[in-house]
Amino acid sequence: MDPYDQPTEAWDDDITQTRVPPSPVPQAFSPVPQVPASGKVSRRKLFGMAALGVAGAGALTAGGFALASEMQHGTLNPFSSGPVASSVQIGHLLRRAGFGATAEEQAMYAALGFNGAVDRLLNYQQVSDDALENHLKALNLDLNKPQQQQQWWLLRMALTQRPLLEKMTLFWSGVFTSSYHKVGGKNAYMRMIVQNNFLRTHAFDTFDNLLLGITADPAMLFYLDLTKSHKNSPNENYARELMELFTLGLGHYTQQDVYEGAAALTGWHAVGKSATARYVPGDHNDQVKHFLGQTGNLDYKDVVRILANHPATPWFIGRKLFTFFAYENPSNDDLAPLVDTYVKSGHNMGAVMRTLLLSPQFSSAKAYRSRLKSPVEYIAGTYRALKVQSDGKRLPAVAVAMGQPLFDPPNVAGWPGDKVSSYWLNSGTWMTRLNYVDLLLVGTSAAKNVTSAPADLQSVVDAHHIDTPERFVDHFASFLLDGQLAADRRAQLVDYFNTSASGKAVKHVTLSNGKSYPINRVRGTLYLMMAAPEYHLN
Repeated sequence: MDPYDQPTEAWDDDITQTRVPPSPVPQAFSPVPQVPASGKVSRRKLFGMAALGVAGAGALTAGGFALASEMQHGTLNPFSSGPVASSVQIGHLLRRAGFGATAEEQAMYAALGFNGAVDRLLNYQQVSDDALENHLKALNLDLNKPQQQQQWWLLRMALTQRPLLEKMTLFWSGVFTSSYHKVGGKNAYMRMIVQNNFLRTHAFDTFDNLLLGITADPAMLFYLDLTKSHKNSPNENYARELMELFTLGLGHYTQQDVYEGAAALTGWHAVGKSATARYVPGDHNDQVKHFLGQTGNLDYKDVVRILANHPATPWFIGRKLFTFFAYENPSNDDLAPLVDTYVKSGHNMGAVMRTLLLSPQFSSAKAYRSRLKSPVEYIAGTYRALKVQSDGKRLPAVAVAMGQPLFDPPNVAGWPGDKVSSYWLNSGTWMTRLNYVDLLLVGTSAAKNVTSAPADLQSVVDAHHIDTPERFVDHFASFLLDGQLAADRRAQLVDYFNTSASGKAVKHVTLSNGKSYPINRVRGTLYLMMAAPEYHLN
């Protein structure tokens, strides 16, 4: 029996279990499933080929699926050279500077033109996010519990009308890392939300202010032990990571700088179990210090000033920013405009982001679909694209299964996938991605306390006056795949849509021409599109 011929209730199993029928791994990767000469393809075979579109991309390697190799060599890139075409460029922008878009959002941003779309994303204060805030408020979440914190942030990313703001918050959380596991105990988990809101509020602020704030952040004070640092016994942990991972990188400081910096940073302490911190002047080491070539009774403000103005800093943070938003292994020529903007703008990160988003490199063929979507990008983007109406209660478990539990990075270096995106993918996380699409398309069983309804595809059909299977495929391909769907693949999807369902169909979707199709066929068609390799690439 075809998976989508089963009743809804049969799908409420664990998100990590395999639901795609097994198929043999091909000897060579082919991003386009091969079609029999007749042009027809069985339902089971089509599902198998959809899975193999990524999962069967050659043999498994230590770094993930061979899809990563195809991605790095650009074989899935429809552009051989030159800037990305404008219609595709908007889709690219909304994935990289956000989490994808609905058809309506894609059209709205396209009408603004590329520069206008960038302006709207950066000037987020002009866009109301009241609907999101009201939705979150109505859920009455306990934000001192890690799972509900994760639920809160995943919903923010999926539902926000300020996508770049949330994307920048995600970026900064991968730079200035902390974990609820080391934040002062279970009664102090709220410190993670305080830190998250700080990063959101200052996402486009000067780098100086970001460094000042994160130094005094209660979660960071615990995570890197600055709260344990005293004037007569400075703790070096934060000083070292501040230089190595937050500002300069290795090779630009000495162990003596670590020692002197630690002394200069003394004085900040978290307050009890509260989400506040305070500076205690009496616990600041007031001796003369020699830090990165400067001498005096330096304190934390001096440390931040010296680091934010160090010539290595804009190259270091610019490389992180460029890698996260554009492509991996940027050259010095790629980074030079960001460095120049950093210096001329007084270290303003909003100005640096504008330079990046408007750069030729950002909209180049090299950047297009060059990075694998992180679990969070995939979860939020798919939820958003399908306009899911849910409390998001199951989303944290999905993120954990995919390998990116929010507020809990593997270590102070952050997420390895932020640096090399192919690290996000392995056999387990790939199947979890497919099963997550199932979860959104089919919903959860009424027998097990419903937390999400199936994606309302009938409403999509009605709103967009979709009158044929071809138009259904084209509608979703326009914003899920930037309209980049080869004719033979389109034909396969239309053929599948038109195939009669075996077994008992739960209900039908009626197109605007009055003809009805089994819901399982409609869902299955959309599932196959979201199983395409291109959909998993940013």
